Amino acid sequence: MGILDSARARRSLATAAVAALAIGLVSIGGAADAATTHETAAPVPSCSYDLGTQTLVCVDAGEDLNAAVLAQAHLRVVAPAESGGAASRAALAPAGVQTTYVQSQLYDDANYGGSFFQITNSSACNGSTTWYFGPLGNVGWSGRVSSFKSFSGCSTKLWQGTAYSGASYGYAVNAASLGGMNDQANSVTLK
Repeated sequence: MGILDSARARRSLATAAVAALAIGLVSIGGAADAATTHETAAPVPSCSYDLGTQTLVCVDAGEDLNAAVLAQAHLRVVAPAESGGAASRAALAPAGVQTTYVQSQLYDDANYGGSFFQITNSSACNGSTTWYFGPLGNVGWSGRVSSFKSFSGCSTKLWQGTAYSGASYGYAVNAASLGGMNDQANSVTLK
């Protein structure tokens, strides 16, 4: 009986080993599926923050961010493409709606691609007043910026530290890539 029990024990161990291998393959397949799912995850929302009213509005990819800002925050955003005639269009804003101007757009990807975070304000920059925004982590944008554009007479400066300190990039009007500051920004100044 000892030999029979020993043979059964070996078969049981072999069956357990095959089962463990099968479970391992399933786990590996599961990990591969999770990685694939992560790669095809939905894009991160784009957001707008107004310095004057301190309001934040975000929308999913494909939605009109500035229409959402108007609906939710009662701010009419004068977008960069409109900057040539901003004053005349601002007069057409409905009663109870304030006008705000895009000062900077920070992009997830180099060359102004991917989701973006725009900073707006009730006036254009004048070169002497400095506007501060940070930390970017408060709005989900810490360590994400890979390019930026400035508007309304502004220049943008990105800071590695959350309190406008450490390594920096700028002041610049536009930057299609950030070199060593890529995905490092934690606060922003505009002037």
